[in-house]
Amino acid sequence: MIEAVGVVVPARDEAGTVGDAVRAALRALEACPVRSVVCVVADRCADDTAGLARAAGAVVLEQRAELALGQVRDLGTRHALALLGGDPARTWLLGSDADSVVGPDWVTRHLAHAAEGADVVTGRVEVVGLEAELSRRYRGFLARETRTPVHGADFGVRGSAFLAVGGYRPLSSGEDRDLWWRLVAAGFRAAQSTDVVVRTSGRVVGRARGGVADLLADLRAGAEEVG
Repeated sequence: MIEAVGVVVPARDEAGTVGDAVRAALRALEACPVRSVVCVVADRCADDTAGLARAAGAVVLEQRAELALGQVRDLGTRHALALLGGDPARTWLLGSDADSVVGPDWVTRHLAHAAEGADVVTGRVEVVGLEAELSRRYRGFLARETRTPVHGADFGVRGSAFLAVGGYRPLSSGEDRDLWWRLVAAGFRAAQSTDVVVRTSGRVVGRARGGVADLLADLRAGAEEVG
């Protein structure tokens, strides 16, 4: 049984969205009577991301080193584990993004999969605010995609499993997929869920290379070339 939940949100100059992301995560945690924390890693921020995250109710870890996104996620996840204490096998670690808003049932749905024996769960990400043509092209991309959809904006892992494989690697992108497949290769039980949904922004200029924003930018450029 899960006894503690940590939500980790990396954020770089996300003053416009981080408050909503934190408040949504806290609302989702209210449905679960366990120890919990929302940890925002303010990564080399030049704006008031840290202050706004604290005002919304998060624990904020400010860092100024030149780190890859995988290192930032790993730093925040280990900090959340330390804050929560207790048995890592009974701790669920959730990851999302600062431009994303989780639903009120996000945590409970993750924990339902954990109760069924899952050690790692990836959910669905719904991109909102797209113009019609870009939305059409994005849906087409998803229909053609054959890889397992793993999203850092909607990711959950058991603390003991996370530690067993060494956590996130220092990758600038794809750190979520890398962790997923290392967990699978190590024999941990993985679950893909369509009922665990996070809404993320449809911006085409993101903070991390190789993320959804880069994909949308490429799709939009392709639409312009064709059109």
